[in-house]
Amino acid sequence: MAKKNKNEEVFTPLDLEKFESKINNAHGATRRDAESLYKTKQRKKRAMWIMAFIMIIIIILWLLSYCSTQFGDLVVTVDRSLEGKGIVLSETADFKETSVVLSGENADRVYHYTYDWFESTGVLDSLDNTDGSHNGDDYFAYTFYIRNNGTETIDYDTSLIVTGVAKSCDEAARIMVYKNGEPTIYAKPQLGTDEPEENTVAFVDEETVFEGTKEDFKPGDTDKYTVVIWFEGEDSQCVNDIMGGHMRLSMLFEAAELKE
Repeated sequence: MAKKNKNEEVFTPLDLEKFESKINNAHGATRRDAESLYKTKQRKKRAMWIMAFIMIIIIILWLLSYCSTQFGDLVVTVDRSLEGKGIVLSETADFKETSVVLSGENADRVYHYTYDWFESTGVLDSLDNTDGSHNGDDYFAYTFYIRNNGTETIDYDTSLIVTGVAKSCDEAARIMVYKNGEPTIYAKPQLGTDEPEENTVAFVDEETVFEGTKEDFKPGDTDKYTVVIWFEGEDSQCVNDIMGGHMRLSMLFEAAELKE
């Protein structure tokens, strides 16, 4: 019989328990490391999706802003109720090019003018004599035409709406609308009152500049419109605080009752 080596250690049940504990701890640490790595990857993935979502929102907002800027300070639209009856728009009296949507070019870096200045310089006489966009240094001007190319006599409704404004610059704005050569100047009422500004017709409400109806618009008839916008230097609200502001408007033509 072989003799037992005195230096050989006896592996007791307690030693086995300790060894198994070490193995389990090692497995546990590995599992925790794996879980931690997985969670880290998930957090990074969520962060990437959030960043992508934010970028998409920023791009959408930029595109909306870009489109709005490209459309200009005034958008003119014929509603479908009139489009189907042959009502068309054009920037020229010969109607070589027709559309149901027109837009004027932006008037940038607008400071202020006065109505008296328009009169004294002779600019007033030319405002309704140029087709399409013809902005000045500090005012917006746009001329267009609407024609009945259909076969029925109709009535149409017109509304001019402020669709965007910044820094309350509309408080000092003047909007002069020529219809077939006859001008009317619109402005918001005097601040804090219902009284119109001098030599103006007050806005219908905070956003509606005017509303009107054209009756007996016969086949072949044409109406001419010119819209001029400036900031009136004599208005008490024409102050430095409105500098850097902007105004955008929409003019809509819709069908009224069809004539017999």
